[in-house]
Amino acid sequence: MEVIPSGRALGAEIRGVDLSSSLAESDRAAILAAWHNHLVLLFRGQHIDDDVLLRLAGEFGGAQVAGSRDYYVKAGYGTKSGRLSVHPGISIVSNLDENGQPVPVHSGTGSLPLSYHTDNSYVETPPKGSLLYSLQTPVEGGGDTSFVNQYDAYETLPEPLRARIEGLHIKHDTSRNTAGSLRPTAALPETYDEVVGPVHPIVRVHPETGRKALYLGRRYAAPSSHIVEMPNEGGEALLDALWAHATADRLRWTQQWRPRDLLMWDNRCTMHARSTIDATQPRELHRTLIAGEAVIPG
Repeated sequence: MEVIPSGRALGAEIRGVDLSSSLAESDRAAILAAWHNHLVLLFRGQHIDDDVLLRLAGEFGGAQVAGSRDYYVKAGYGTKSGRLSVHPGISIVSNLDENGQPVPVHSGTGSLPLSYHTDNSYVETPPKGSLLYSLQTPVEGGGDTSFVNQYDAYETLPEPLRARIEGLHIKHDTSRNTAGSLRPTAALPETYDEVVGPVHPIVRVHPETGRKALYLGRRYAAPSSHIVEMPNEGGEALLDALWAHATADRLRWTQQWRPRDLLMWDNRCTMHARSTIDATQPRELHRTLIAGEAVIPG
């Protein structure tokens, strides 16, 4: 197995591993070590299906069902809608409609850009990681995924700002998807008191590396995810400063997708975003989440 660092603040390509077969313990341990060192791992040219994707999640802690799935189930979407997989642990990430044609907008995120976020921060026990596999990708058509290192974001905070956020928490809004669209059957909050979602610390400790990272989740126009101790303009201004710092270019690495790429990333210490997709080109990826643990406050 070969580990090739991206040269950026995070990210590495792994070569010499066939993920379609069960991993030898030595390979599993080497991948885990690389994951902890580089936060995002890229495996190119893999031939896997949903069963293998779920098995891979099992190799690193088990699959976790996405929190968004319940919204589609409650709204009556079936597996023929293109939004729901027959496997509860698989999420379909695509810009395809029910006829398999690319479109700008549908009930999911469609071809829209996705702002920086951490997968499923809006559930009580967020997943530790994500596995995303590409079936169809645009040719020069956007849909690139960028990641930012949240260890570095925390460690490079100006000392006054770091001291200011000590002991603070964010309430994570469940009502909207990553493109900012209201989820099926969800209600849009009109006040901070109406925001529904779990509360997590702004700074979390990674249970395996012991390092501290910013944990901002995702952000929409207020009233939405907010600092519990500061549900006001002061809290929004503080979040403005944190988000600007956490998404700086020096913290970033970008994945330009090819078919049969697999990405594995750590949601406890990264955020990611997606560029706009050319809505005339099909893009379909399948994702599973790696089951997480209780968030450890930093």
